[in-house]
Amino acid sequence: MTARTWFTVGTAVAGVVAVVFATVGDGVVVDDATGLRKVVVDHAHTLVWVLLALALGAAAVAGRWTALSQVLAVAAGITYGTFLLSVFVLR
Repeated sequence: MTARTWFTVGTAVAGVVAVVFATVGDGVVVDDATGLRKVVVDHAHTLVWVLLALALGAAAVAGRWTALSQVLAVAAGITYGTFLLSVFVLR
């Protein structure tokens, strides 16, 4: 399979995960989260998958990994780190 095919498959998988997280939820519950922390806990995990789908989609359209793909993937990583900090570290 070509790189474009793999990027397209990755886009579809990440998109499905994003839709599931947006509609059903990701199963993460932090009862004491309030304010900005609650927003991050409730929505950042979905945003990670949306950003990954966009990164892979941009790569699929170009047929290769691009600067835009990289920026979106790094944004997904930063968002995921923020999500993890909000769930496990911040109180």
